[in-house]
Amino acid sequence: MTIVLPANLAIFALNPFRLIIIFLFLVVFLGTSGAFVPDVFLKQYKSMFRLRKHTFNGSLTHSSGKPVSFGVLSHVQWRDRSRLRHLLVKDSKLPSGPVSFPLGGIANPNMAGLYFTEISLGTPPSKYYVQIDTGSDLLWVNCANCNSCPRKTDLGVHLALYDPSSSSTSSTVMCGDSYCQNALSGCLAEEACGYQLGYGDGSSSEGFFVRDLLQLNIVAPGNKSVNRGAEVSFGCGTRESGGLHSSDQALDGILGLGQSSVSVLSQLRSNNEISGVFAHCLEGVGKGGGILVIGDVTAPGVVFTPIIRNQPHYNVNLNSITINDISIPIDSSASKDGGTIVDSGTTLAYFSDAAYIPLLQVIHDAVKIKTHSFEWQGMSCISYSGSNVEDLFPSINLNFDGGSSMTIRPHDYVIQAEGAQGHGWCIGFQSTGSSSLNLNILGDLVLKDKLIIYDLEQQRIGWVDYDCTSNVTVLAANGLETSVPFISIPIGSGTRRIFKPSLLEHSKLAIFLFLVAFLPSFNLGF
Repeated sequence: MTIVLPANLAIFALNPFRLIIIFLFLVVFLGTSGAFVPDVFLKQYKSMFRLRKHTFNGSLTHSSGKPVSFGVLSHVQWRDRSRLRHLLVKDSKLPSGPVSFPLGGIANPNMAGLYFTEISLGTPPSKYYVQIDTGSDLLWVNCANCNSCPRKTDLGVHLALYDPSSSSTSSTVMCGDSYCQNALSGCLAEEACGYQLGYGDGSSSEGFFVRDLLQLNIVAPGNKSVNRGAEVSFGCGTRESGGLHSSDQALDGILGLGQSSVSVLSQLRSNNEISGVFAHCLEGVGKGGGILVIGDVTAPGVVFTPIIRNQPHYNVNLNSITINDISIPIDSSASKDGGTIVDSGTTLAYFSDAAYIPLLQVIHDAVKIKTHSFEWQGMSCISYSGSNVEDLFPSINLNFDGGSSMTIRPHDYVIQAEGAQGHGWCIGFQSTGSSSLNLNILGDLVLKDKLIIYDLEQQRIGWVDYDCTSNVTVLAANGLETSVPFISIPIGSGTRRIFKPSLLEHSKLAIFLFLVAFLPSFNLGF
């Protein structure tokens, strides 16, 4: 998941001493990638996302023999292609309604450890597979001429490179464009709007922004669907580093589902293409996959908690954790630090030390069979050769503002220790490594097998236990209910792997927690 640093940011306003310190920390600790860093911490005070000049290497000549500047030519191309996009969208005249996306992946960190969807971009449309990430904002895909971008993956899908020149509706976003200005002031109007993205595992993507058509699969009553092209701006990645280009879990890009003005959701909402509600259901007990839908999702038994205002992510207030009759309070100062972040781009779940230490102790005390304890890959484990973890571990209730609770059952939060000496089950909760910053993250480990609803209109998040292989009910544009079916993207057989969080990941996390705690002006959020 990303650390998206929008570029009108205060990073350029830091005094030189702090800027040097931050730069040195970034150079040292973002040089090597890891697999499962809770990078939302980095995003909370956000990343190395800065927009920059994108260099055009080459020369063009008009028929008169006079050289043509890139700025003039790109403006002509932008005007023509914008008109073509407008005509295509206008001529479609298709009704708006719920938009659905298929999902692939699974929460088990010994397998995929992530969820992804299939999108279609351009004219004619081409397919791309991107990770869904509620902890970041930008949509970006790898582009043609990227030598460092992955060409294969063990996830069982075909990777492709987006080629702007192959799409008749593609155009480069220039620095003078309002989309670019939302992120950075000071970018010269005749230059292409470039970006650099840093991720919590040390990997990065850089390139430039383009504008093209995103195909929306609109669900109509009677299980019918129609495709409609919607104009969006997104990143065209020309260089990758770190874990993003590793072959085992490589994808074409990332679909950020955050709230900022540069996200695809915000762009589509501003054009009245979609409603302000979306939901995902991440299947975690079978073969994975699930449902991602944009629309007014309804389901019996949904409970809601408010989203904390003026935070860069989907932050909520976790008040306490209950196991049996024991309650673990969450420090009230947690809301000032961002509370608890709901993040589909994080695999596990992370708690501040003030919550993690007593939580781990209460879980161990509640284990019904007294057996050998051991540590595996940084997780606390119980030696147990059986498979019925429901009889061994306790259920956990997370209690939020508004009186709502989320029940986390043993099969949700325990992970089988594979390759360890002996057999056992490990607790998938992790410590943030900070005793001073009360910030927690709920990743796929606890979000799976639940319908999670993000209501941006009323600024709240809801959930209910759900069979993610069944249909989801959504209100159509005409007010009638329609069903969005479960459409899974199969993952490859080669996704089995051993989960190995690195020590470096925890070091990087500690460094950024230090920056947050001791450099208060390092505020890179939206």
